[in-house]
Amino acid sequence: IMICESFFNIFKSGSCSGATSHNHISKRDVPFGLSFHKYSLIYYLEIGDQSSEDPGILRLYEPDEEILPTNDMLIIFGAERNHSVSYCGNKDRVVMSANFYGF
Repeated sequence: IMICESFFNIFKSGSCSGATSHNHISKRDVPFGLSFHKYSLIYYLEIGDQSSEDPGILRLYEPDEEILPTNDMLIIFGAERNHSVSYCGNKDRVVMSANFYGF
């Protein structure tokens, strides 16, 4: 496993935020054939407020799947898979994410 990117997100309480549909395949992944070996990882440290109207459901596309996370949940999926999330709660949501290659 080779981690190529990692990031940390805090979705602040009282502010509606998230990410529109996207994937994590870069321009250099395709010509080198790396997209078949690239994965995305999401680790939920603090899920925040799931009693709100927008509890932060992770949406994966093709095939469509909706995941309501729990604290300490780890999700790994192919980096070419489009996904989105939006969160609007009264508590901070804290997430660590990474993209990595597995050979």
